[in-house]
Amino acid sequence: MSGGEYVNVQDFTATYLRRAGAVTEPAGYALLEVLLPDELAGQLESEQLRLAFDYEVAAENPGSVFVTHGSQFLDKVVGMASAGYGRCTVLYRPGPLPVLPRNFEQKLSKIEFVRCRPPKVSLSWVEEVIFYGYYFRAVFRSHEKSEDLLEVVLNSSTGQPQPEFAQWWQRVVPAEAPEHDLTRAREWAGDKLYAAACREIENQVKARAETVMAGAAGLKKRELSKIAGYYNDIESALNKKLQAANEKDKKDRLEKQLAATRADRIRREKDVVERYGVEVDVRLDHMVGYRVPCLQVKLDVQHKGTVLNHTVLYNPLSGEVEAPVCPCCGQTAWKLEPDREMRLTCAGGCRNDMS
Repeated sequence: MSGGEYVNVQDFTATYLRRAGAVTEPAGYALLEVLLPDELAGQLESEQLRLAFDYEVAAENPGSVFVTHGSQFLDKVVGMASAGYGRCTVLYRPGPLPVLPRNFEQKLSKIEFVRCRPPKVSLSWVEEVIFYGYYFRAVFRSHEKSEDLLEVVLNSSTGQPQPEFAQWWQRVVPAEAPEHDLTRAREWAGDKLYAAACREIENQVKARAETVMAGAAGLKKRELSKIAGYYNDIESALNKKLQAANEKDKKDRLEKQLAATRADRIRREKDVVERYGVEVDVRLDHMVGYRVPCLQVKLDVQHKGTVLNHTVLYNPLSGEVEAPVCPCCGQTAWKLEPDREMRLTCAGGCRNDMS
């Protein structure tokens, strides 16, 4: 589909429905099972849907809704998304507040405290942690044009990316209002979080651009090979004539033709290389603030005769303790040791200085 534009209808539809509170589950190739919350069910006239994003898949699944460009269902979803959500949405994780799991010590064993006794839990409390989802729209222009919606989710307390967040959140039926009055966890400044999101999205864009270029490598090679064959024949013929020429005027004319041929070859090869390169436009499309009650767990860690305090975060979405963040370099580290100032920092020395 040269010169066309590719928009992933399935990704768009699933992303909107999840943002609106639906639970989605892939049911096969181009097939999605959807459980809708009451408000959405009223608008779409059903509590459960089976959505098919391929004509043949729809035909093989009677009762499914075929979703494609121009379909009534997609038009309705686009209208609902435009009317119902602005550039920033807030969603809450409902349900009971998290408690310390019985196997917490086992989960905590992922963290190694070098030259210290095993840690002991001295206190735990619930705070609301906001996981910010930054959704970037990226347009890739090459021999074809494609468009993707790329996601970066950050823990606002640590600034660390959460690459598996979408999988965790799929199991949640979100609420649009809080059920509990909780203290909010300390957050990074908004500009620092956005800068961290941009660094993460840059890596995703580079990987996607490399995939686009790799997919076009065969076409590019064939075009360059045709150009090489065409101009090699012309240059070979001109060189033969040049070697056989005796008159100066004729030699000058042939040399000019040869130079013009080589310049034209370089120009055409450059055009092909540029056509199969990738230009990328990236912009922030929207944000979602996922507000999740999490457990802050204060640990007593004994080093020689000194008891050090260290707080870790238990994330009920993943059911795991998050990697601690070194207070010196700001990077996550599963292995910590006391430094000269009796802080628990990256074992073996920090990787960089936050300042």
